[in-house]
Amino acid sequence: MDEVLYISLKIGGLNVLFKKLRACIFAAAFLLAGLTATNLALAHSVSAQIKEMDAKWVAAFKQRDFATIEALYAANGLLLPSNSPPIEGPKAIVATWKSWSELPNVEVVFGPNRIEASTSGDMAYDYGWYTFAYDTDNGRVTDKGKYVVVWKKIGGTWKVTADIFNTNLPAK
Repeated sequence: MDEVLYISLKIGGLNVLFKKLRACIFAAAFLLAGLTATNLALAHSVSAQIKEMDAKWVAAFKQRDFATIEALYAANGLLLPSNSPPIEGPKAIVATWKSWSELPNVEVVFGPNRIEASTSGDMAYDYGWYTFAYDTDNGRVTDKGKYVVVWKKIGGTWKVTADIFNTNLPAK
């Protein structure tokens, strides 16, 4: 009789344990579903904001609005172009873009392929394609390549902390 009572209590104990475990599993699943939905909403929001900043940059370059471009970079922002040492700080970065803007009939176009954001929503990166073209005495030069831009939310505003790009064209 003691043996049957022991088994019965053991089974009863497992039922209680299972009920508690099942409640914990449902609670965890509910919380994770909520976090996933929140993270998805945040990711979509960040993605839209970064796309807007990309479009703002392209429009500013087209209009030679270098004050807008300067405002997009963090105080310690880096521009990391191919075949060049790093360029640090918004003023130096803008001076570089200004020099490139003086090329005859220069055109810069780029767009994101992917935008990823941190779960905290204060860091993101944007990877995509670009076309950089200008005229020379020997005809039009067109470079096509890829870029990565690292964004950080500083004081509630997205700023570029690192901007790197390089060509897809083979070395000559």
